[in-house]
Amino acid sequence: MSQSYARLTLRSLARVAVEGTEADRGRLLAASPGTDELRVVAAHGGGDLWQARSPGDIARYVAAAGQPQVLSHGAHLPATLCVPCFYDDEVMGTLELEDKQGGLAFTIDDVELATLLGGIAGVALARSPVMTVPDPSRLVADLTRLATADATRYATIARWLKDLLDA
Repeated sequence: MSQSYARLTLRSLARVAVEGTEADRGRLLAASPGTDELRVVAAHGGGDLWQARSPGDIARYVAAAGQPQVLSHGAHLPATLCVPCFYDDEVMGTLELEDKQGGLAFTIDDVELATLLGGIAGVALARSPVMTVPDPSRLVADLTRLATADATRYATIARWLKDLLDA
């Protein structure tokens, strides 16, 4: 899946989730393998500030637990629906929706639709080039762990990397 096609797919899924549940805004968050970090890879509605805002506790909890969560309106909190995005029993990220239009609560139908779309998003996230390019610091940490755990595999990968960098 090309990077532009993957981004278009993820943005479309965010839009369909928002419109299908009548939420004010929604976003897809990708999980960074081996960490509890989540980052926004697609969003619909809510403006740039909301899209850039770091994931809240509900998204981290859903990613860790692998279970959908619905939070009702609080004093200063929006109504939130968040579902995990699975691929082969692994959480690839979360789909987070906020503020159902008209001040209504999210329904079981909304949870079912979001869960269905989260499953599709999980496949898209797993196959997306957006997910396959590690942060340089993450790559260094992974290579360091590999050098300690399996020197032979590390030597093989180090040779490949050197060849790529020298090309």
